[in-house]
Amino acid sequence: MLSAEQILEVLIDRRAFKPTSEECPFCVNAVVKENGSKCIGVCRNPQNVPGPLFFPHQMQTCRDAVEIQLEAMKDKNNPRTDHGVQVMWEYSVESGNMDRSRYFGFSSDMYHFDHFLGKCLVNFDAFVFNAKHEIVDEISMKDGRTLVKAIVTDKVGNDSFWGFVMVKRTFSKYKGCWQSLRILPCDENWDSKYIDANTGDPKMPGI
Repeated sequence: MLSAEQILEVLIDRRAFKPTSEECPFCVNAVVKENGSKCIGVCRNPQNVPGPLFFPHQMQTCRDAVEIQLEAMKDKNNPRTDHGVQVMWEYSVESGNMDRSRYFGFSSDMYHFDHFLGKCLVNFDAFVFNAKHEIVDEISMKDGRTLVKAIVTDKVGNDSFWGFVMVKRTFSKYKGCWQSLRILPCDENWDSKYIDANTGDPKMPGI
């Protein structure tokens, strides 16, 4: 049996292994590069995938739309990596817009899925592989929007409190469907710098 030092000294010929790109329709006929790989990187782009399994529908209630998003993030890598984030993107009413958004509370762009992916995983880390979630209330806001309050228990058992500001889409393929306009973190008293989730009153412009 080789020692650890001897194993590290063994040269590995990458050409002896079938690269994963052999199974990729984008790369299967590509030329093998100097490093022994045929991968041309197309399949690593998170946008080069089919649409999500779950998407807005007119038969869904406002609560359904929130529940589906949290359930998708509970098992976010099923049926593929970051599928849950793709569901969140599909349920965002401002996804793909060039204008700045307050979707996360702070001002940010929403025009590119790659940007959304990173911000979603950081700011909604409590949703990722969450142990459970509960919709606790639904409030009609003064401006006609709907606030859905949810408690999310993360993968290590900590609870966090969230306000989903929901609207019904008025145009596009999801016309008449509930989608998320804002997803805002709150404290245990349902308060935050962005919104008073007890009353549904925003605390800053643009929220």
